[in-house]
Amino acid sequence: MYKLLFFFLLFFSGTSFANNSSRIDELIHQEMNCTYIPAIAVSVISSGKIIYINAMGLSDIENQNPATVDTPFHIASVSKTVTSMAIFHLVQNGKIKLNDDINEYLPFTVINPHHPKDKITISELLNHLSGILDNEDFYLPFWSTPNGDSNNDLGIFLKEYLLQGGKYYSSHHFESADKYKVYEYSNTGYALLGLIIEQVSGEKFENYLMNNIFKPMGMNDSSFFLKDLKIKSVSKTYTSIEGKPIFKGYNGYPDYPAGQLRTSIADYAKLITGYLNASKKPFILTSKTTTIITPPFNENNEDHSYTWFLRSINGNWYYQHDGADLGARAEAIIDIDNNNAVIIFTNSELDLSPLMKNIESTVFN
Repeated sequence: MYKLLFFFLLFFSGTSFANNSSRIDELIHQEMNCTYIPAIAVSVISSGKIIYINAMGLSDIENQNPATVDTPFHIASVSKTVTSMAIFHLVQNGKIKLNDDINEYLPFTVINPHHPKDKITISELLNHLSGILDNEDFYLPFWSTPNGDSNNDLGIFLKEYLLQGGKYYSSHHFESADKYKVYEYSNTGYALLGLIIEQVSGEKFENYLMNNIFKPMGMNDSSFFLKDLKIKSVSKTYTSIEGKPIFKGYNGYPDYPAGQLRTSIADYAKLITGYLNASKKPFILTSKTTTIITPPFNENNEDHSYTWFLRSINGNWYYQHDGADLGARAEAIIDIDNNNAVIIFTNSELDLSPLMKNIESTVFN
């Protein structure tokens, strides 16, 4: 009787998995056929295991290169989830404290001119509560005219942007309202986190991530810089002009820790799987640390937690982060209670929310 039940459950589980995979394939094909999308890469993690991973379409239309699970995609602001892990790696090792004044770790002093006596903490940078603002007029030329890796040194750029008398400085780069430490999404804040990583570790931002995250996790197709990747393997980014996909160039900007990571769906899925299983298997962060970043959900949680945002998808709660850039979109959701996740990358400007909802519903509902 028990053997019969075991084989029934095994058969049922295998059939369900095959049906889900086939259905996900269909959903991706439908999305790609409705709007011309060069490529989509998807991974689904269930109960801490990767149960689906695939890439469809072309990473390079001009040369007809197919996208694979090892193709590095530009993931825009989802990069922040990795920069955050690097910060918490330093916190875990006792190198920095979340509530410390950022000026304890910087080579120059950052002061909000409208609130000069208030300190800005690392925790506030992580949660977009620092009062440091993005000057869109300054950043727009970098965002709209991609020229690959930025030639700007991170420390020099931030000093010129945030220190009074700097070449790019403006008091408008800081929130002036009385209640100024309210949520305001800040790419510049995450660039500062990248600089703090450099100052504390004594390594360049990219080197620290390579040595402490990418290499230990076997993430061989990941880097914040094109120079560290085989350019022919990197997915091009396509924007749509009059219905036709156009490649304007590889994205790059001076605040690169906030959004310049290129990683494959296989690499990032490996990272998230490790994150979800931190209490069971060795990972770069302990489960104590991951619980600080993404605590168990309850009704008293705020709508964000150290980089990730809380979102309800089809009635289920997830920590979520998305990213959008010229010719690039990415989205990741994680359920830390059930060790589930869905990750989607594309080399177009497609809104990924409908596809994410459909995949989540197919697998987890």
